[in-house]
Amino acid sequence: MKVNCQLPNNENETIELDFITEKTSIHDLKSLIFDKTGTPIHNQIIEMDKKKLPTKYDKKKLSSFKVSQSSDIRMVYDLEGGCGGGCDICGLGGGCQCVIQ
Repeated sequence: MKVNCQLPNNENETIELDFITEKTSIHDLKSLIFDKTGTPIHNQIIEMDKKKLPTKYDKKKLSSFKVSQSSDIRMVYDLEGGCGGGCDICGLGGGCQCVIQ
């Protein structure tokens, strides 16, 4: 299965993720995003159907969330510190949708 994942940059870039099966976990998904973008796994928050998945779900399989090729999956940044809005702490020009914690 191929799944599209929207990234939080100024162009709302979408990447296509291959090798996704019903056995793929959220952590595996984060690893695939890391391979394509270089975003460290510990800085990724996965959003499905506009709900952020806490890291406690990282071991769960995508099949438990009923993920299909038409699923809406987004990755947002989990960064510590910063001003909270338009700060450009992530280097994306201040137009990102970072989660500043």
